[in-house]
Amino acid sequence: MRPIFYLVFLGSSWGLYFSMLKIAALSGISYVGILTLTTLGVALGMSVIALLRGRRPEFTMKHGIFYLVCSLSGYLVPMIAELLVITHMPAGVLTLIVSMAPLATLLFAWLMKTDLINMPRVAGILLGAFAVFVILLPDAHGSAEVAWRWLLLALAVPVSYSIHHNFAARFWPEGSDSYQVACGEAIFGCLLLIAFSTFNWQWQDVQSWNRGHAAIGFMAAISLIDIFIYFELIRLKGPIYTSHANYFMVVSGVMWGMVIFAERPSPLMWVSAALLIASLYLIGKRESARSTSGGDQA
Repeated sequence: MRPIFYLVFLGSSWGLYFSMLKIAALSGISYVGILTLTTLGVALGMSVIALLRGRRPEFTMKHGIFYLVCSLSGYLVPMIAELLVITHMPAGVLTLIVSMAPLATLLFAWLMKTDLINMPRVAGILLGAFAVFVILLPDAHGSAEVAWRWLLLALAVPVSYSIHHNFAARFWPEGSDSYQVACGEAIFGCLLLIAFSTFNWQWQDVQSWNRGHAAIGFMAAISLIDIFIYFELIRLKGPIYTSHANYFMVVSGVMWGMVIFAERPSPLMWVSAALLIASLYLIGKRESARSTSGGDQA
């Protein structure tokens, strides 16, 4: 029962993130403030975990370059894009778009020749393409009118995550475990934002408490819990099982938007969600992809 609970919790919290981000963005806190406070909370939490584990991240030049690229592609670029679009579209729509990250990751891996494509995965890519097409239709957003520029900008999020995943897989620093890498990424992202916010942050963002600060604190805390559950699930059940959390993320992101913001998804949104879940299932068939390849990776 514990792995199932972990899986449902992980997918549900991933979906809730976008509603929390929208609350923060609508609270009057500057975007730089939201970025800095959230990343600072994650970096501090990961640093405490590193000290408790007795395995701090390495900070050689090679590690630093790795952390820099990963913090940009896995933290800063996605969060900036999410903040720019979240007030212009329903949280459920953004959830569906971000949930396409595994599809983009597979496409990049195939182009880089680090992963294989078989017929189920081709079908998954096609279904994912239809899911993208459906969510971009004007009638897919219910009563909210979403401009094309915001939808296209939102697509930068799954693309950035796919770059992060493939870069990390190819250039993973030897001798470092997942917690060390996660900590190094968070610290580098935090330092970049602190340096930037010294000149650009409206410091009154921290002078008066509002629900946006509560949302930021929640996002930082839940991120730490998610990191633990993610690696624990991989340890208990493996990466294929853990990837199923994306299914729960698709549904929960739409549901949280309905509960918190009274969003009313259109039938086309549910069609896109169904296509996306089917796409995620098909592109997750790594074992069959390898078994039908007839040889090793190049």
